[in-house]
Amino acid sequence: MNEITGAVWRKRMQELARNVGKPHAPLFAPLVFGVAAQIEAITVPEMVRNSIRLRKNVSELRRMLGLATAVCAVPSLMEIEALGVPVNADVWPPQLMPSAECNVAGANIEPDALLASGRLNASIDAVRQFATADSSDPVIVAALTGPATLAAQLRQAKAVGDDETLYEFVGRLLAVLVRLYAEAGAHVIQLHESQAAIGAEDYWKDALGTSGNVARFHRIPPLLVCDEGVAPSAWPMQAVPCLSRPDEKPPARAYGRAWAGDPTRWGLLPGGESNERIVTTSSEVPADSELAELLGHVRRVCTPTE
Repeated sequence: MNEITGAVWRKRMQELARNVGKPHAPLFAPLVFGVAAQIEAITVPEMVRNSIRLRKNVSELRRMLGLATAVCAVPSLMEIEALGVPVNADVWPPQLMPSAECNVAGANIEPDALLASGRLNASIDAVRQFATADSSDPVIVAALTGPATLAAQLRQAKAVGDDETLYEFVGRLLAVLVRLYAEAGAHVIQLHESQAAIGAEDYWKDALGTSGNVARFHRIPPLLVCDEGVAPSAWPMQAVPCLSRPDEKPPARAYGRAWAGDPTRWGLLPGGESNERIVTTSSEVPADSELAELLGHVRRVCTPTE
């Protein structure tokens, strides 16, 4: 469906990280992830805990849909689960346990400690497998929880501390995770916000900058993806903006766009006249989506690119 090679797309994503390069038709990178479990007729929790199954099913789904991207992580409480916070990961999407508590001051965010979490370990290893063994050269995408939403989740888990303390911790945590994904071979990092940083915008920007700097050091674009109702009035420079409102004025710099997770709401990919470099989704495509219908939506969306 897409004649542009993975190597070309990866180079274009590196250019997006540096806000350089010529305009081109955008890369289509919807968050199709949990739906990949249908390939083997297993549950999503079964798939996401096993790196081999995760890589195999995501790879087969990518091939079936004709996409250039392989999504190896979506916002799903994975980050705070890696901190040891109790999460019910036997359902999808996972849910925070009523007893969940997080002691930020005593939390261990060293890579070895975080990778003791089964889901995070499987996700990172799946990225590594794609990067070293997939001959079709996919663009590897890791979509993580953004700092404002992660701070809100930690508050829900009874984390103690003022906004400055909490966002400083979140920034450091995301920086470690971004480095792990970058070193494993990811090509795109997305930070998804379903919450607004009300009253803590400066701390939020600092947290974005901490993780964004790590991504750009590895020549990976850090995309900021917000739900339509929480998109900022002005997009910060710390990340690549992904516009979610159709009436929103595009920035002067290179940017992306975020469509709804519901495929019935998708539009058509634009040509290469603007600086819109990537189209993703603001949330995961529902894991119970019918594969045949999803294929029809992808075919409708995608148009020949240069």
